[in-house]
Amino acid sequence: MSKENIKIAVQERKDFGKNASRRARRAGMIPAAVYSKGKETQAFLVNADEWQAFSANHASHMVTLTHGSVEIPALVKEVQFNYLKNYVLHIDFQEVNLNEDIVSSVAIHAHGEAVGAAHGGILEQELHELEVICHPADLPEMLHVDVSKLEIGQSLHVSDIVLPAGVKCEMDPETVVFHVARPQLEEEPAAATEEVTEPEVIKEKKAEE
Repeated sequence: MSKENIKIAVQERKDFGKNASRRARRAGMIPAAVYSKGKETQAFLVNADEWQAFSANHASHMVTLTHGSVEIPALVKEVQFNYLKNYVLHIDFQEVNLNEDIVSSVAIHAHGEAVGAAHGGILEQELHELEVICHPADLPEMLHVDVSKLEIGQSLHVSDIVLPAGVKCEMDPETVVFHVARPQLEEEPAAATEEVTEPEVIKEKKAEE
């Protein structure tokens, strides 16, 4: 669960525009925005190395942004990424109230090997994220779901996921999360039947003398 208070230091952003953003990235900083209900959006810079360390070791979307003596509890809403050059372009945060419920998506990971998969079936994951409702401090980093008992043809549904204390889900309980599909039997290629044709005998008539 996301009980650890993960803090990320931010700096106030004063320069804006594409050129300013490029200069910030070259200096090892990532432009970021913090959206708050009923407040003006705040612009910050996040240290790229600190962000990489956080994202590499945590799946949680919940962080505390620190700016001097100010602490802002926030959800990571969106990370814009340049996949060609492998760097983060921009980060969007949403400030939250620690005493109010939030709605967030949590990654689902399979735990164990399905019995059906061990007998030739194929474990398929139909749902990769679960939308949950909880207080920010109760938000799980991820959900590990035990799939070891699934036989071929069986499914695991949202209603089968055991949620941590304080966390609830309002998704359709019958939604399939994991399913063990039957193996596809390879059809033997039909034997090619070639028609045997006798060579045509061409009879030439001798020219009458």
